Amino acid sequence: MKKILFVNDEMVVGGVSRILNNLLKNIDLNQYEVDLLVLHHHGDMLKEVPKNINIIKGTEFFNTIDIPLKNCNITNIFSKLRLLLYMKTGLIKNKIKKERAKILNKKYDIEFSAKEGFCTIFNAYGDSLRKINWIQVDYAEENYSKNHINLVKDALKHIDINIACSEKVKDSYSKIFEITNIKVVHNLIDNDKIKTLARTEINIKETNKIRLIAVARFHKQKAIDRIITAYSKLKDYYELILIGDGTLKNELETIAKKLNVYNDILWLGFQKNPYQYIKKSDLFVLSSLYEGYPTITIESLISTTPVLSTRVSGIDEQLDFEESGFVVENNYNALFEKLNFLKDKKELLKDYKNKLEEYSYDNEKILDTLNDIFNGGGL
Repeated sequence: MKKILFVNDEMVVGGVSRILNNLLKNIDLNQYEVDLLVLHHHGDMLKEVPKNINIIKGTEFFNTIDIPLKNCNITNIFSKLRLLLYMKTGLIKNKIKKERAKILNKKYDIEFSAKEGFCTIFNAYGDSLRKINWIQVDYAEENYSKNHINLVKDALKHIDINIACSEKVKDSYSKIFEITNIKVVHNLIDNDKIKTLARTEINIKETNKIRLIAVARFHKQKAIDRIITAYSKLKDYYELILIGDGTLKNELETIAKKLNVYNDILWLGFQKNPYQYIKKSDLFVLSSLYEGYPTITIESLISTTPVLSTRVSGIDEQLDFEESGFVVENNYNALFEKLNFLKDKKELLKDYKNKLEEYSYDNEKILDTLNDIFNGGGL
């Protein structure tokens, strides 16, 4: 039985943690003995890790690995500065070896960094036999390793295969880090769970308007202000549900108040089950500036709701434009123009919803590809 170590920096609510948990739920434990190392052991998504997966906690050295320096408080700023010093000087390579020895008591056949960046570096300087790096971000849009390019490039020399979640992610990562051992594998999505959650009954009034919904972290990447602004000009035709929370909550609420639509928007905050609201909506809107391979759009399709998205990495690999949604150029004007076009097309959107009753995401093909990679293939 092969031993696999998955490494993630934290398990807060977000795309990477959800995608990782989907993989852990689907991995064949008759073939693999699986451990999950969480370097900074915290986050609500720890509760979603399957019970038969062994979780290993990182040492205190890694407790600021996922915290930006600007967000550090007086109690952890020195730990963060120490970590950055190790990375700037290159001493992190030997430090990782020492920290690994404290927490890992076996040698792994496969080590899988669940998030590119520091997890890649941690993976590279270990002694696992096969090293895999997972990339979930379009580095042409947001290079999280820009301050440590040479360190990451050196680490990637020790990685056997890189997995990118979409074609654009693959192209940008391979160009920036000058690698060729990279392959596209789409993310696993929990079809059955989402369908079940989407069928949960909720008390929401019927409307003659088109119901829009967005589910996102309130972060600049998600550009929710685009949706609010467009809605303010088209509210006679649309209802709007916003699900999410984050650092820009107050700013977005202020924008809505200035545009006189704050009380018209249904602000639902974070929802453990957003799919019941997605299913009751006519159109899901993704307004992001960039993505890697947005899973929420796939989850919307599984919930039988078509998608309107700005052009981000992965979206053209997801949508069938005659059956599941619309893609516009990545700017506010293009998003507004499409919403303006669709404002009296409720029957068209209903037709899309009916077609999506037959939609199913192909997890089996993805699992077959991952098993091939685990067993030495892939490129």
